[in-house]
Amino acid sequence: MVKILGAVMTGAACGCFGFKLSLSMKTRVKSLADIAASLEMLESEISFSVNKLKKAFARADRNGLFTSAADNMEENGIDRAWTEAVDKNKSRLCLTSADSDILLMLGKNIGRTDAEDQIKNIKYIKAMVKEREKQAQSDYDRFGKLYRSGGVLIGLMIIIILI
Repeated sequence: MVKILGAVMTGAACGCFGFKLSLSMKTRVKSLADIAASLEMLESEISFSVNKLKKAFARADRNGLFTSAADNMEENGIDRAWTEAVDKNKSRLCLTSADSDILLMLGKNIGRTDAEDQIKNIKYIKAMVKEREKQAQSDYDRFGKLYRSGGVLIGLMIIIILI
């Protein structure tokens, strides 16, 4: 009885692991899409509004990343606040290190130049984020179902071996 229970629990854990991997891939795609939309809104805020950068960040937020940076902007400065926000939200948004490196490039240039240069920088970062989003969507389409099915099948294989 204990052997069967252990086998079932192991199989369920493998299935859950596969579903969790697939979900993290899906979350990454959604996060990158939200970041691209936030960058679009930030670009509009800088172009057409005379709001301070902190308010522009807060208004452009779609997933908590920009608000997190805006909250610490006055005490830490733009670059450090943005770096801390990216580091703090990286795991929640399921971002890879390459994704976060692209986002960190934004913090190095924003707020230091005139509006036109900031908009050019935002457009560049936005294009890179959209490219990463396409790649993440492609990876999810290719491997998402594989991870879900593979986790369940490996779990079944372990159950068969243990029983």
